[in-house]
Amino acid sequence: MGDLTRQDMLDMAATAYEHAISTIYAMDGIFKKVTGADYDSALTIAQFDTILQGVLLSVACADGNFDPLEQEFIKAFTTHGDLLDFIRGDSDGQVDLTWEEVADLPQELKDKLIEILPGILDDQCRSFIVPLTTVDVSYSKYGNVETTPGDFLKSIEQDMIKIAGSLAFVDLEGTDDEMSAGVKMIFELEGKHWRYLLSDNKLGSGEGNG
Repeated sequence: MGDLTRQDMLDMAATAYEHAISTIYAMDGIFKKVTGADYDSALTIAQFDTILQGVLLSVACADGNFDPLEQEFIKAFTTHGDLLDFIRGDSDGQVDLTWEEVADLPQELKDKLIEILPGILDDQCRSFIVPLTTVDVSYSKYGNVETTPGDFLKSIEQDMIKIAGSLAFVDLEGTDDEMSAGVKMIFELEGKHWRYLLSDNKLGSGEGNG
């Protein structure tokens, strides 16, 4: 990362996050205008935070050292949604952890948590993605800029990769394993679902509604 400082990493993450949030708000606005749906954008943003934290957790745990600096970095993205709150609710309170407690788990348990996250968050991810995919397919028809299906997916993925990369290097010792873990989790949590719904106009056939 050359001469970039820790503050540079934090600033880069904040800029990418603000860009992603602005994109999601704009897409939600278009979705509501086009469909007439009574849809709360705050839900989408909370879901995005939860999914992003899942990505960041996979990055933080990839090198076997989920340190306090990485914990504070992830906490910065819990303003609207919180992955640990979601897991607590999904497990009816049986899994009740703080970020510090996650960091103290044996590595095999951290690995297991990362492994099962896509399944835990599957419904959450799908709910997040369906309205955004609808816009990704149709915006070129309704908007004032020329786009093709997948443009918004790529934009949000790029922002998430920048945030994940910032976490990987916030200790100035980022590794390829950390970046690979982040990219893999981005695909598992949102890219896989989004691309499926974009393919062959799955949404146009009614799939994904409800």
